[in-house]
Amino acid sequence: MENKIKLTSQVNKIVQMHLDRALGYQKARSLTADVSLKNRFEQCMQQSYSFADKLKAAMDLQGLSTKGNPSWYGTIFRTWMTVRVMLSHRKSHRLLHCCLAGEKMIDLNYDLLCSNKYLDFNYPLLKYTFLKQHFSLKNTREDLEAYIELLAPAAPDFIEAKSSYSTVNSLAGNSSNS
Repeated sequence: MENKIKLTSQVNKIVQMHLDRALGYQKARSLTADVSLKNRFEQCMQQSYSFADKLKAAMDLQGLSTKGNPSWYGTIFRTWMTVRVMLSHRKSHRLLHCCLAGEKMIDLNYDLLCSNKYLDFNYPLLKYTFLKQHFSLKNTREDLEAYIELLAPAAPDFIEAKSSYSTVNSLAGNSSNS
């Protein structure tokens, strides 16, 4: 019984994350003028709505209830994304990095859910659904990373900061660059 409640809670969280993800990509579409990015963001938005619907249907087939509404965490993330993009001089690059951060968060939740051994024995249909969606999300993340590589002739800010830190350490006589 406890495992069933825990599973339902995890799936509800992922459904909620998909709704937040869809709204995030909708916001991302409004923040870019690049037609190819707008199209990609539209695909990601539709993917999230589709995945949320499929998860709800799979849960219903198993006799488990689901609920899902966008979270206030998602609202904060979308606001944060808007501010970061507006303050950046490389808007498309920053926008893609924000989207990639969201992709990594949902990926972590799918990793946790797919490693749940309880699913193997009790809910193989759900396990199959999670694995299939997880694979598609990894492909989406790789596509976003490829877009970033196309747009990124210079190193990201955090690499420049680490490089500066390494230079300061070497000037101070420290041999560790961590």
